[in-house]
Amino acid sequence: MAEQFHKIYISASDFIKAWEKEVYELTNLDYFIYLLMNSLAGQIETSFFPALYNADEEFVLNSDEITNLAFHLGDSVQLFFDKNCFGGCPLDCPNQLQQKISQEDLVKAGKVPESAEFGIYSCTTKEHCLKYDLLNYVVIDAVLDFYRYDLKTSATDGHPVLQKLIQFINEKIVDLIKKEGDPLLKAPDENASDLFDRLIEFDDNSWTELDFSSLDDPDDFEMDEPWKRAENDLVTVLEEFETLTSTSGENHVINLFKKFVINFIGPLNINDLVYEDFEEFFLIVFPTEFAPEERIQFDGEIERFERFIKFVDYNYEKNFYDYWNELKTASLLELRRTFKLSQNFHQTYSYVEYQLSPEKEDPAILDGFFEVVDYEDGFFVVEDIHLKERYHGVDLSLLDGRFIEAGDIINMQIIPQNKEQWRAVWVECVFAPRSKYYLV
Repeated sequence: MAEQFHKIYISASDFIKAWEKEVYELTNLDYFIYLLMNSLAGQIETSFFPALYNADEEFVLNSDEITNLAFHLGDSVQLFFDKNCFGGCPLDCPNQLQQKISQEDLVKAGKVPESAEFGIYSCTTKEHCLKYDLLNYVVIDAVLDFYRYDLKTSATDGHPVLQKLIQFINEKIVDLIKKEGDPLLKAPDENASDLFDRLIEFDDNSWTELDFSSLDDPDDFEMDEPWKRAENDLVTVLEEFETLTSTSGENHVINLFKKFVINFIGPLNINDLVYEDFEEFFLIVFPTEFAPEERIQFDGEIERFERFIKFVDYNYEKNFYDYWNELKTASLLELRRTFKLSQNFHQTYSYVEYQLSPEKEDPAILDGFFEVVDYEDGFFVVEDIHLKERYHGVDLSLLDGRFIEAGDIINMQIIPQNKEQWRAVWVECVFAPRSKYYLV
C-alpha cells in the first residue's frame, strides 16, 4: 500500500503549467518525463545523498533544489528524445536496449565506430549507446549548469561528488526506461490526456498531513511509537556507547554506523534491527567509506563494533551476538580479504593523478560494478552486474591478483586495450561476493 504514496515533487498540475500545453495536447513522452522527474527527485533525495558521508555542504541539495534539478534533467531528456531518439537517429535505442549494435548500425546513425577519435561508439548494445549519449549530451551538462548557474558554485565535472551524482542519475534514467518505457516510449507521440486526467484528480484529492504537534492530547497514540521514545531509539543507544568509550580511541565505525542509521535506515527502535542491516552496513558502507582511509585499521574497527554488540546485549537484553557470529562466519572473513585489496590500492595509487591522467579522458571508458567470473591466460573475465555484459581479457594488475576470487565485485573503470582486451585504470572498491545481494 505504501508504494502507492511516494512523495510527489512536481504535481501533474504544475508540470502541465510548466509545459505550457493543454491537457488534450499531452503525449506519452510527456507522461514519461513527468514520471522521470519525480522518480529522479525521489531517488536523489532518499538514496543518493543519504549514502554520502562527509560531503561538502555546497554539493548537498535540499528538497527544493533536488526538485529543480530533476525538472531541468527531465526537460533536457525530453529535448534529447525529441531531437535524437525519436527524431533524426534511426537506432530507436530506448525501445531496443538489449539489441546488439553493429558497425553498420552506427554508420547509419552518423556515428563513427572503432575510431581513435570517436572510440566511444565501440559499444555492443543499444543500451551502451544510449547511456553514453545521455551521459555526454544530457546529464553532465544539466547537472553542471544547475550547480554553476542555479547554485552559483564553481563546480566541475571532476569533483568526486558530482561524478557520483552524474553517474547515479544516468543509471536511474536508464533504469526507469526499462521499468516504465514500454509502452510509453514505443508510441511517444500518442495522446496521454487520460493518464494526466487521473493524475490531476489525484492532485485535487491529495491527503494533507496531520500535524501531530498541534494536538493537545498528551496521550496521543502516535507518541507511543517505540522509535519516538528516547530510551528505545537506536541513535540514542549509539551515542550512549560513544560516551562510555570516548576515552578508548576514536569511534570511526560507530560514527559511520550512526550515519548509516540516520541517513539510510531512518528512525529505528533498537528492536527493529535485523541481520540484513548489519550485513549491508559491513559489506557495502564500511568498505566504500573506509577503504580509502589510511588511518582505518580493519581489525580494530571490527573489535570496536563487537564491543558495541556486547554492550547492547548486556544493557538492553538483546541477542544481537547471534547475528554477529553469523556475520563473522558468513561475510567478515571475505570482507577482510576484499577490504585489504581496496585499501592497498588506495594507498598505492593517487586519485588526483588519475583525474589528471589521459586514461580518465578516454572516451571509451566504462564505469560499473563488475563481478569476477573467471581467470583465463593471465587475465580476468568480468561481468557488469547491472548490464549483464561480459568482458574477457581484463587486466587487473592494479590489484594484487593473488587475493582476487571468483564472485568478487569490483567497482572500477576499464578501458579497451584492443578488440579483445581491457585494462582497469581506477578502482573505487572491491566488494565481497555476498555484497551482490545489496548492489543489484
